[in-house]
Amino acid sequence: MRKTFLYTLFALIVLTSCKSEKGKAGIGFESNLVLADSLILHLDEKSTSEFNYHQISEFAKNESFLNLNLVNQSLDFYSLETGKLIYRIPLNSHGPEVVPNLGGFFFHNKDSIFILPKMSLFNTTLIDLNGNFSKGYSPISHEDQLVPGLINHFSNSANPTYFIKNSLYFDQGILKNTAAPGVLAENYRLSGRFNLDTDSVFLFPKSGFPHFYQDKTFPIYLSVSSRILDSELQWIYSWNALDSILIFDLEMENKKSFYSKSKYRDQNFPSIANAGPSESLELIISNTHYCKIIHDPYRKRYLRFVQLGRNFDPYTDNSISSVFKNDFSIMIYNENWELQDEYFFNGNIYNLYHSFIGKKGLYMPKTNPFYTSLDEDNVVFDIFEIK
Repeated sequence: MRKTFLYTLFALIVLTSCKSEKGKAGIGFESNLVLADSLILHLDEKSTSEFNYHQISEFAKNESFLNLNLVNQSLDFYSLETGKLIYRIPLNSHGPEVVPNLGGFFFHNKDSIFILPKMSLFNTTLIDLNGNFSKGYSPISHEDQLVPGLINHFSNSANPTYFIKNSLYFDQGILKNTAAPGVLAENYRLSGRFNLDTDSVFLFPKSGFPHFYQDKTFPIYLSVSSRILDSELQWIYSWNALDSILIFDLEMENKKSFYSKSKYRDQNFPSIANAGPSESLELIISNTHYCKIIHDPYRKRYLRFVQLGRNFDPYTDNSISSVFKNDFSIMIYNENWELQDEYFFNGNIYNLYHSFIGKKGLYMPKTNPFYTSLDEDNVVFDIFEIK
């Protein structure tokens, strides 16, 4: 009788454990996302663990992690095999060829590296692998711009700029308060093409806010998107407050969309007009929202990150960085956009915005500002195998 009771108790414990852990990554059972390895990125005295502007590329026969080092004014190349710094391009910090207020880059090849200013396309610079200046650009702006002459361009890991067919394709930020009624309109042009041959900018007419956003008011943090270009030259858009994913061709035509809601999102986003800073922060932290989307060309997968809402604490949640305390999930799709699964991750460990895809899988750095084991000399990337 005692043995029967112990066997029954053991079986209940196992079943309960399996149910409570379902959906988490890297715990041993059949899964599309499994923790398989880790990589230590070794930082020298001139390095930084700020990876807001990065790119993965082949360099010197190495799969490499390229990072724009704003502290050292350099472009740093790390091997994804050894984690060691293998090359560094110093960027001009003074003189006529300086790029003021660095804010992005695109590595095309050793002779064509575009260095981008923050919040602008003016003074975009083309350099080579030795850092030698090749050409500078100050494009002619589109006559229909809200503020003539101003291109509020940004290029970060969640929304990078791409070089295709001798043009730079970019997104720009909105210049108005999105918490005010009437600002989120479809006719606002958010995406553009900078033609390097003609030195001019064209803003795509169909690149405004999705229909869902119109007549609503959201904090600016929820009024942005993550946008990537996949191997089929399609633009994939994941808007922070929108369940659906939007897909366009290269010239922002032929839009497709499909509905895909996170299993952790159980309520609509409150639309509160003219919300102040503290009210906006509470809306962001307490409501589940989408944030970053990634394409995995090696395994033909798409990954969508979801930041999960939690109880807002007005005493400790006093800045936007508090959102890194939130748990998050990753939705994984196959090449036909069929959802494979959604995996839960605890907050306070990874910086999901600095995650990227390599040949081995998904790399996620332990650079969360609330991670208790942060090391200023070494950054640990956990590598998740994607099946």
